[in-house]
Amino acid sequence: MSTIQLAQIKVDSKTSASQSELRIGQLRIPLPNRFPISPERNALKPAGVKEPLPGEVAVLARLAPPDTLKRILTQEDALKSTARFLSRETSPDAVRLLYLAFKGGAMVKETQDLKTILDLQYLAGLDIITVQHTVSGELVKILVKHESAQIGIDLRGAFHYHALRAMEEFKKKNPEVWLHAFQVPPKIRLGRSPMPCSQGMILPMFSIDSFSRWIVPPPPTPLTKEVINVFDRKGWGALKKRDYEEIRGNSTSCNCAVCQGKDLEPFYEGKVLDVLAKAKVHDHLAQRNELESARASIRRGEFLSLLNSKQYPKEFLRQISKEA
Repeated sequence: MSTIQLAQIKVDSKTSASQSELRIGQLRIPLPNRFPISPERNALKPAGVKEPLPGEVAVLARLAPPDTLKRILTQEDALKSTARFLSRETSPDAVRLLYLAFKGGAMVKETQDLKTILDLQYLAGLDIITVQHTVSGELVKILVKHESAQIGIDLRGAFHYHALRAMEEFKKKNPEVWLHAFQVPPKIRLGRSPMPCSQGMILPMFSIDSFSRWIVPPPPTPLTKEVINVFDRKGWGALKKRDYEEIRGNSTSCNCAVCQGKDLEPFYEGKVLDVLAKAKVHDHLAQRNELESARASIRRGEFLSLLNSKQYPKEFLRQISKEA
C-alpha cells in the first residue's frame, strides 16, 4: 500500500480553499483536482475519444445493491471474481481505490463484513484501502482519534452544507489530511430546486482537496438528450441543452477532446447514450482544465475573486449569504 502525504500546502486568504501537492509513492499530484470513476473511463469509446482519461488516481466505482453486496460478503467465488475484475480495470501503474455506491438499503455494518470488504481491496491489489463513511459529528471524532492521512467523504449525490462545514473545520485543524469527496452531483440543490452552479467546482471553498462524480443506476424514465447536464466552462454551471443554447448560443467555449472548439450542434449528434458519454468525458476534461486556474488563484490568495467572476458560483455565494 502506497504512502500518502500532503505537502506544499498554501491556504487561500479569504476562503478555506488550499492548494497543495498530494504525494502517493513517487507520484506528485496537484490539488485541488478531480479524479475519474469507472463510468467515465467506460464512456471514452462511445464519446469518440481515443486518448486515456487523465487522472492520477483511478476511482473504481461500483453500484452495490443488496443482492450484489450479499454475494460478495457470503460467497467466496463472488469475492474472488470481483477482486480479479477490479485488479484488471486500469493500467498497472495507476493508483487505484474502491468506492461502493450502496443502494436500496445495502450497508456494511458488521465487523466481519467490514473485514471482508477490506480483504476484497487487498486481494485486488489496490493502492489505497478505504473504509467508507458518511459525514457526521461522530465520524469527525473517529478521524481525530485515528489520525488518518486521507479521508473519503460520501456526499451521496447531494449537497450537504452542514456536513461540508464540519469537514472545513476539521481541515483547519488538520491541514495535512487529504479530503476526497465521492458521489458529487453535477449541480447544487439548495431547498427544493437545484442551482445551475457546478458542485465540484466550488468544493475547494469547503476545504475539499479532490472529488469524483456520482455513479447512478440507469434512470427510471426514458433518458433524452434535452435533460443531460453539461458543464459550462465559461460560467461554471451544469446546463441542459435548452439552457445551454439560450445562454451560450451555439458555442461550447471548449477545446477539450470532445468539443474540439466546435459549435454545440455536433455535441448533441448521435444516440442519446452517445451524448451522455460525451457529457461525462467533457465534464471531466473541462473541469480538470478549469481546476488549473483554481489552483493558480488559490496560490495568489484570490479564489473568492475567481468564484465571483463566474456566473453560477457567484449566484451560489449570494444565495448562501442570504441563508447564513
